Amino acid sequence: MTVLILGATGFIGRHIVRALEAAGHEVVAASRRVGLDRRDIGTIRACIREKRVTAVIDLLAYTEADTLPLLESPCDDVERWVMASSCDVYRNYEGLHRKSSPEPITLLGEDAPLRATRYPYRTDPPRPPAHADAWMDAYDKIPLETALRKRPGHVILRLPMIFGPGDRQRRFRWLLGPMLASHERLTVDPTWAAWRASYGYVEDVADAIATATTHPGCGGRTFNIGGMETPDHRGWIDRFAERLDWRGAVVETPSRGPLAALDLSYPLVLDTRAFRECCAWKEPTPLATALERTIADERDR
Repeated sequence: MTVLILGATGFIGRHIVRALEAAGHEVVAASRRVGLDRRDIGTIRACIREKRVTAVIDLLAYTEADTLPLLESPCDDVERWVMASSCDVYRNYEGLHRKSSPEPITLLGEDAPLRATRYPYRTDPPRPPAHADAWMDAYDKIPLETALRKRPGHVILRLPMIFGPGDRQRRFRWLLGPMLASHERLTVDPTWAAWRASYGYVEDVADAIATATTHPGCGGRTFNIGGMETPDHRGWIDRFAERLDWRGAVVETPSRGPLAALDLSYPLVLDTRAFRECCAWKEPTPLATALERTIADERDR
């Protein structure tokens, strides 16, 4: 199989490249860094024809303006089109951000209700066009999923929060910072400590995307991707503390900062059994290794 990856040089993309090449597939890497812009539809179509691409992985499907023209362009030789979607499509997400008050769902299966509102990161007023994050006002995965389902052989992968080396959001900095600085106390909001959400180590998520791209049983389906175990944040504190031999005290104190804007009674726990059963898949990276690499990356930063 020849696979075109849109966003191949990014946080997840470079690991997908390695996973596909290790499995014997040919990879065509596309990103602005290599001079292949996904918004240049003519160039992308020419690349698909010239390289005889049979599968496309789109890691950069964020807005309708950047994505729908690509999905609507004729690429008849592409048998599998894979989109990286997000757990933010679920209705629990708008409850988390206080956009509505739906009944919380403890475990989100692929058929769980989606957000009733659109554009979850749009500000009021919208960001100025020159703002670096102006694109976020138009971000929404739900209409992109709807458009992709019109293509035969589509695969939609709803991803968790992804951690590991290179994570720009540094998802575990809040606990690793004090531990690496040998602080005797880690102060944490009790609702944040009790919150449960699906995380995924970057190399494992990349392997899952590569597997979904090449597995014959995945065509035409939507899957949740994420860790098999979903501890609350107290559990993550314990896991990292054990790897670092950190023996400080965890002090739970209500936060008056950004966390106060969230309703943490809404979990973001993804049911990932459908993908695991379809592909007989499990994480290739031992948890201890994922934690150690994440610690080393945070220490270097």
